[in-house]
Amino acid sequence: MAAAEPSTPLFMSPLGAVEGNPTALKLILGGKLRELRVGAGLDPSAVDTRLGFSRSKTSRIELGRHGCKPADALALLNLYGVGDEVRVSEFLRLVEQSRRTDWWHSFSDVLSDFFTPLVSLEGAASTIRTYEPFYVPGLLQTEEYARAVIQSGPARLYAHEVHRRVDLRRERQRQLAQTDGPRLWAVIDESVLMRAVGGPEVMRGQLGHLIEMTGQPRITLQVAPLSVTASVGVGTGLTYLRFALRDLKDAVYIEHLTDSTFSQKPQVVEQYRDMMDRIGACALTPRETRDLIMERISAL
Repeated sequence: MAAAEPSTPLFMSPLGAVEGNPTALKLILGGKLRELRVGAGLDPSAVDTRLGFSRSKTSRIELGRHGCKPADALALLNLYGVGDEVRVSEFLRLVEQSRRTDWWHSFSDVLSDFFTPLVSLEGAASTIRTYEPFYVPGLLQTEEYARAVIQSGPARLYAHEVHRRVDLRRERQRQLAQTDGPRLWAVIDESVLMRAVGGPEVMRGQLGHLIEMTGQPRITLQVAPLSVTASVGVGTGLTYLRFALRDLKDAVYIEHLTDSTFSQKPQVVEQYRDMMDRIGACALTPRETRDLIMERISAL
């Protein structure tokens, strides 16, 4: 008797460390269910009706906004004609993984809704690219500098709220420092070096920390001269998340004063990726950046 053919994986590549990120898993699973639904020739409302779901439940699951229960996942897979036991078992295992609590939920008391999409996914990225026009990026801030930035914001905060927000920033940095954490490519506006946030001593410590971080193999830091940022026309901070998995679409996060824009639409992501490419190409090299920071430390 001939050996049985191995099951074709549902996903394009092994998920690896991303399995430890429930938010990313919800997006991946939702995208796969959308793909299967389209392949079955069904629209979301028809699926809701046939399975007795509440209105728009299928769409919410596909967008990763609604946690998928194992029973719902099994019903969806059956409806879409996925009957292979190995594939179904693997999918349900990932559903269970996606139902765990994300680390950042413990900071829900100080984590704003508009900031959550970035915090929840940056740890799953293979590369984080960020441009900051006003401050050192949060992932590279010292505790003292972070406290000064948080206290300078528009909201009046109690001391314990400031402390909690600083702790959140430090935890994000620990996520970055994981062995399988993302690479960080940060570009900061030259004016950031001139802005003595928290006073000369705090700023000197922050700049010294940046020098230390430039020695890390997975961190690239560049300074964009004022002439460059004036011509490129970026007036706000933005972050681009690059994911190694083809099952998870790249994303862009654009920060505003009191809210943000988070998008995984290919045309939007491509536009901002091109902008990041232009800034990076015109910015100082990492070595020139290091030299400029050293000059600024000496001037403080």
